[in-house]
Amino acid sequence: MTADARPMIEIEGLHKHFGLLHVLRGIDLAVAVGEVVCIIGPSGSGKSTLLRCINHLEVAEQGRIRIDGELVYRDEVAGGFRAHSNRAIAAVRAQVGMVFQHFNLFPHLSVTGNIIEAPVHVLRKPKEEARRRALELLAQVGLADKAEAYPEELSGGQQQRVAIARALAMDPKAMLFDEVTSALDPELVAEVLTVMRDLARRGMTMLVVTHEMNFARQVASRVIFMDHGLIVEQDVPERMFGAPRESRTRDFLRTVLER
Repeated sequence: MTADARPMIEIEGLHKHFGLLHVLRGIDLAVAVGEVVCIIGPSGSGKSTLLRCINHLEVAEQGRIRIDGELVYRDEVAGGFRAHSNRAIAAVRAQVGMVFQHFNLFPHLSVTGNIIEAPVHVLRKPKEEARRRALELLAQVGLADKAEAYPEELSGGQQQRVAIARALAMDPKAMLFDEVTSALDPELVAEVLTVMRDLARRGMTMLVVTHEMNFARQVASRVIFMDHGLIVEQDVPERMFGAPRESRTRDFLRTVLER
């Protein structure tokens, strides 16, 4: 992140345990407005847990998270922490869209119904306004003709694009993507990555956990390599993929790029 860029996401000293397992070991990270940061690393390195802490699906034991300059989820009081109200937490989570490996669409709702559910019931938007926005987003992700279809009628790639549109319907300040192509057949991966490339071109702030090295190389402003709950190395794609400094990064890249 450049020195004069306004940070959208700031993380300081983040620690997370699952029982005796120390999953995040003091993560410091800032993501600037409009920046696309790709996180790579082996399974179990803490990548997905980091995203889940940013969206408060997991609660970190230590550290601070700021979204658009505001300390979120809890306040520091007398050397300790005081959790925010559920309503305040929900308001922050609405500002940070998250798309998962599995699409998690409501099977009983149409594509449009899935997209308008949260804007209508969380943001209290009028139904017709939410529907108009849903149709705009479906056109943006290349699914204008699927507005009244149901999830079971869609391919995996189409369902994932609906999931992206659903997250965008909340008008988030940033988007988190957690291995969104890993459950897709190889021929469906490209259509989802095309939507993500378009979001990057539109200036969306994005934090992307991915195994798609070509996407990271071509789209990321910065690539982060994580291992054992730590940020081992971060750099622009050209240097990360061309001349990584750390031996652990080199070993990982050698393995994944040779597959």
